[in-house]
Amino acid sequence: RAVRLTGAARAALPLTAAPHVVELAPVTNMAIGKETPWGVAEPLRERLPGTTSVRVRGQELEEGTVALESCALAPAAGRPLVIVARDAARHAWMSRAVTGLTAARPDAIVVEMGLPGTTPAAAAQVFTHGASAASGVAAAEVLTDGSAG
Repeated sequence: RAVRLTGAARAALPLTAAPHVVELAPVTNMAIGKETPWGVAEPLRERLPGTTSVRVRGQELEEGTVALESCALAPAAGRPLVIVARDAARHAWMSRAVTGLTAARPDAIVVEMGLPGTTPAAAAQVFTHGASAASGVAAAEVLTDGSAG
């Protein structure tokens, strides 16, 4: 299986309206280059036209050049919110962002594209087993079809 869901995610899916997707992007390195395609926003946009997205980096949050209220919560008003993390447990800023966003939006769906099971508790979680483009497509399929198997 390429994707695993929590029980709460099974109840929250499938998405029937175009969501706002917040992709929390860790710093790139030799294994994860800037050009490496990853995420769920693009494949979701293909399946649910009208999907909007923002990619947020830790440095932007820490410097205050980006605020989650304006880039994540306000655009998601009245529509589903999908939060995409990559190894949230390895990045304190990312863990804080997921925790804050799910506290403000308990109905948010968290997609963890890094180590499965490391995302802070959320009502609905989807776990992929990697952050490749193929994993993003698999996650988008699950989000719109509602099943992982």
